[in-house]
Amino acid sequence: MNKKQKVVMLATLALGGLFAGCSKSEPIIACGREWNPAVGYVADTGSVFRMADELIIQLRYGTGFDFNTLKFAFYEGTLAKKGEKLWEHDFRVTNKMEAFTLEARSRRGGYATAREMTKLKAPGTVVVEVSSERGLIAEKQLSIVNQ
Repeated sequence: MNKKQKVVMLATLALGGLFAGCSKSEPIIACGREWNPAVGYVADTGSVFRMADELIIQLRYGTGFDFNTLKFAFYEGTLAKKGEKLWEHDFRVTNKMEAFTLEARSRRGGYATAREMTKLKAPGTVVVEVSSERGLIAEKQLSIVNQ
């Protein structure tokens, strides 16, 4: 290798490192039964919940939100075939927030159950879709069972 090739190779590696360091992580939807407000994260326990399990949903965006409105929508069905919309709601967010947690209170106290959060009347599959005025951010499929 001559000197010119070494310089080009080092410059390429430096640029690659710079771009890798500046990359933005993909937004994810975390669903769980446990929420620690002190830490600010939901323990992602999977995508299968009993109707009576508490359900807390969190969108982890990675950096500050670069939009003002966040929309959560719940649909019956699967990711491949969404059915009827169960409910949706818009929330205001700021650029200082890196995550948004959707938690509701049950009528009986504590956090809302999977039945209450999704508004399902019988066990089934639900799609949680999160979008902004720019378009779809993330979606996740949940299975709600009766066990």
